[in-house]
Amino acid sequence: MSDLPVGGIRLRGVSRSYDLRVEHNATLKETLMRRRRVRSRKVHALREIDLEVTPGTALGVVGSNGAGKSTLLTVIAGILPPDQGTVETRGRVVSLLELGAGFHPDFTGRENVILNASIHGMRRAEIEARMGEIIAFSELDQFIDAPVRTYSSGMYTRLGFAVASCLDPDILLLDEILAVGDAAFQQKCIARIAEFQRANTTIVFVSHSGMAVKRICDRAIWLQGGRIDADDRPDVIIDRYEHGLEKVDDLFGAFDEGDAESAEITAVRLFGRDGPQERFMSGEEFRVEVDYELKEPVAPVVSMVITTTEGGLIGGTDNRLVMDTDPTPGRRTVSFTLDRLPLLEGRFRVSVQLDPTAGGRPYHRRSRGNEFAVFAQTRGYGPVALPGEWSAQTTVHAP
Repeated sequence: MSDLPVGGIRLRGVSRSYDLRVEHNATLKETLMRRRRVRSRKVHALREIDLEVTPGTALGVVGSNGAGKSTLLTVIAGILPPDQGTVETRGRVVSLLELGAGFHPDFTGRENVILNASIHGMRRAEIEARMGEIIAFSELDQFIDAPVRTYSSGMYTRLGFAVASCLDPDILLLDEILAVGDAAFQQKCIARIAEFQRANTTIVFVSHSGMAVKRICDRAIWLQGGRIDADDRPDVIIDRYEHGLEKVDDLFGAFDEGDAESAEITAVRLFGRDGPQERFMSGEEFRVEVDYELKEPVAPVVSMVITTTEGGLIGGTDNRLVMDTDPTPGRRTVSFTLDRLPLLEGRFRVSVQLDPTAGGRPYHRRSRGNEFAVFAQTRGYGPVALPGEWSAQTTVHAP
């Protein structure tokens, strides 16, 4: 029998890899004839992970995209088995790993509460008894009987965390839970997490926000290439991680460039319908808000470009036709809104730039930290969602 206490987590020599299938059409003829060359490439998500988490610990997990953070959580949750090594947990494990995970899009919010809570072992009578508490926490009273496919990403998160918060877990796994939703709901989530900590719940929290990790966690690890690069206090890990990001920026070109002597971008914020967020559903509202300061009498053009995190161009625009021509030094705010975000699943980056109206070297450019994730609600290929609709028309020809 294992000596692991309730709420404990133990990983020994855990590795996990995926076979990534890549299709190549070498010629137009091969494309038309549907003769495809398929290659398989092994991706190592986790490499020989040794990790022990004692009950009541709040462990933060940081690392760049592809470092293995989400895979680590899914392995701990028991959703994915390791290729090598052993994973031990003891007690009720509750996970909120992916936006909308476990929700059926055609079920109502209420029906999805019952489904999710049942999956985690709650009896129907217990679910019904706590339904009011769950709905009140989510603040979705008006929408609880609507299909969740009509929900925004913020509403998905509210409902998911509301269910998780009422399950009395021994181990709670959270993946970027504070990246979506307005500030008031984020504060409510943090307060609930603090209650879990006082109840000696073990928490594993994945986040790109160093501030959130420092605020919530008492220990943190930094994943790089599927390995634990460092394990220490959150402030130590976050400082090392952010310093590492600066080194990467130096290698691939500065994300913040320009002398900023005439004009400087002071903040870039991403919003959904429910407020600031970093995770969106395809087709929902998306807004970029930019604060900048004029230090000299200039009137810059504000331009914005969306790329994949690997640098692939999606599209861009600027405010040249509606720009503020007042050159008086001071602070300004501009915004760009998409009523329906035309992207499919993936991670993307927003770059914002202040340019002279006559062209030349930009006053200032800012990209660092402006990343967001998109989750698709429909099938599609590539980064962009095509807004058309399929239809069928059958014509019967006489023999």
